[in-house]
Amino acid sequence: MTLTLGEMLTLADIADESRRLVMAAGSQSEVLRIAGGVAFQLRVAGRVDLPRPPLNDIDIVVSGGTERRMAALLASLGYKGEKGFNARYGATRLLFWDRGRNRKLDVFVGAFVMCHRLPIAERLGLEPETIPLAELLLTKLQIVQLNEKDVCDMHMLLITHDLGRNDGETINADHIAEICAKDWGLHHTVSKTLERLKGDPPSYTLNRDQRATVNQRIAALQRALDDRPKSIAWRTRASIGERIRWYEEPEEI
Repeated sequence: MTLTLGEMLTLADIADESRRLVMAAGSQSEVLRIAGGVAFQLRVAGRVDLPRPPLNDIDIVVSGGTERRMAALLASLGYKGEKGFNARYGATRLLFWDRGRNRKLDVFVGAFVMCHRLPIAERLGLEPETIPLAELLLTKLQIVQLNEKDVCDMHMLLITHDLGRNDGETINADHIAEICAKDWGLHHTVSKTLERLKGDPPSYTLNRDQRATVNQRIAALQRALDDRPKSIAWRTRASIGERIRWYEEPEEI
């Protein structure tokens, strides 16, 4: 079987390929960090076994203003840009394909923007490979229409990582609460998602110890959200509630 140029450049293992991107960017003094399902897999590192569907996409976050340099770097690493999408959204998001492996590469520039906007760039260098755990969890907590992969990723992270006031191997609850205290819509979605995590999806059931751990950490995070002083903008938006849609509809790709 003849390999395509993309297949010769990219790695078959999605975690190894994601790490290759981090290293390639670092070799050019650029900051690139892994998000999405691959980041959850790397941070959980086999410590819990839940039936998550296979990973087939790579999500990364890069610093704002680096989109042109990153586009050139990714092209040199075997990726083909989605020209129309990148021309329209390139300042905040880029889309690339590893055609040989039918693998999508989603690049968030400066911030993570889906149902809500999450500021990430200023903390992008805290971890050597992935975005910090607080931001990683928030990328899933901010989803309005959850699927089983999202729930599974969050369950695994909450089972394996405690909440605290620091980063590293701790989920920084203070930082999550600080971000949500500025944005009622995000706070509202996060609270609703935390409630959903108290139940199991159809494909698996957490055991007694796992459920106790997850519920304890959900409760601790919700307390942190509730106790954080809120901004005037937060309180003003809270008075309107769900009468006006509080989230964005991510564009289908």
